[in-house]
Amino acid sequence: MILRRPLELACGVLLVALATNAAAAQSVASPAPSATPLAQSSPAAIPTAAAATGLFGDFGGARSALATRGVTFRGHIVAESAGNVTGGSQTGTALASEFMAGSDIDLGKLESNGLGIFHLTFTAREGSSLSANTIGNVFTVQEIYGSGLTPRLTEASYEQPLASKHVNVSLGRVITENDFGASPTFWGGNLYCSYQSNAICGTPIAVPLNSGTDSYPQSVWGGRLNVSPSPSLYVEAGAYQVAPTYGVRGNGFNLGFDGTTGTYMPFEIGLSSIGADKIPTGDLRFGAYYDTSNVSTVESQVTRFATSSTVLPGTLPEQFQRGRYGYWIQADHLIAGGAGPNARGTALYAAFNYGDPQTALLRAFFDAGIVQHGTLAGRDHDTIALGYAYGNINPNLRSFEVALDQAGYSVPINTQEQIGEFNYGVQMRPWLSLRPGVQYVWRPSGNVAIRNALVLDLSTTIRF
Repeated sequence: MILRRPLELACGVLLVALATNAAAAQSVASPAPSATPLAQSSPAAIPTAAAATGLFGDFGGARSALATRGVTFRGHIVAESAGNVTGGSQTGTALASEFMAGSDIDLGKLESNGLGIFHLTFTAREGSSLSANTIGNVFTVQEIYGSGLTPRLTEASYEQPLASKHVNVSLGRVITENDFGASPTFWGGNLYCSYQSNAICGTPIAVPLNSGTDSYPQSVWGGRLNVSPSPSLYVEAGAYQVAPTYGVRGNGFNLGFDGTTGTYMPFEIGLSSIGADKIPTGDLRFGAYYDTSNVSTVESQVTRFATSSTVLPGTLPEQFQRGRYGYWIQADHLIAGGAGPNARGTALYAAFNYGDPQTALLRAFFDAGIVQHGTLAGRDHDTIALGYAYGNINPNLRSFEVALDQAGYSVPINTQEQIGEFNYGVQMRPWLSLRPGVQYVWRPSGNVAIRNALVLDLSTTIRF
């Protein structure tokens, strides 16, 4: 139970913070975001701007001095609790957690030699999943849960800017969702991770569910080339190992190629609107992928939704196809205020994913939401977020389930799942944020037999 003691620390710190004056300084500056989705080493939620000062401070100025020379450190403990007060297969509670520590070393600054940036990140996860234990839904309500619940090397990559920073190359053990289908950056942080639902936080969930791409905190061998002719336009392409076994518990430091099934090849083009302060205020992106893996058709996923009462044939059809594809569209825009780290503002976003009809679990996926940064007077880094996600479980799977049902087998019929989330994020201290919220799950797993679930949740983040 590697994170039990850090979680006890997180809870203790939270109680102390609640007993003191919570109106701490909320105007600590952080670097302006990039116009392109680069260097998002971990999905830190807004408000990161006020969290520039970590729990352990500046170590007598040493941390700032190193940052000036190009060496920066990252770290957090995140705990996400959730409980369904009604709905699902039964009611219950769950707690999931993550410890992350990492560093970004700008060798160009450190050595004054024009080299690039080395990213190194380690994570460890622990806990349980409310979605798996009691709700039975696809869009898990704790985004921090998963990926083998094991210590792992999350990133060890090298990023090299070229051609006066109009070209950027990244290679190594990388996190694919940092480069493709990434969250937009507003107010110095990850917009999508203003939510606890895994349908929204990180990257729109259909692409990881439908393909062989890895998701944070997993990493694979790969690389990408990003070309930015101007601050408002970029085009990028990549190639990444598909290795499903990397996500298994105990494989967090597996650097080999055993279990590799193919190559994930994404492409993305993006346009950004740039404000007068040279900070992006909106994005429009289109991306697509092809995964060369030999994969089973979607009918095989009927077992994913099996319950104790499910009756399946003794043998199921085993059909495979070489390769699968999909695409995504993302849009976001600042509709009020500013997008800088210390600005108050409001942003809208929406995304659509489409998956291969023969293999994808979700044929179509859509999500949208609105985030307000800066709420009450003096609460410049508090947030309010409202989001919604919809997923259409593949009609080919549904047709197979209907055929089994008509043949006398007892199987669930899966249609569409929807989830909504509302939360309020409080910046208790520059290093401590607290985000209580509520989620509602319509038709978990698209199964009408499972009751709609009302979930209360709380996310606590300590940065150091």
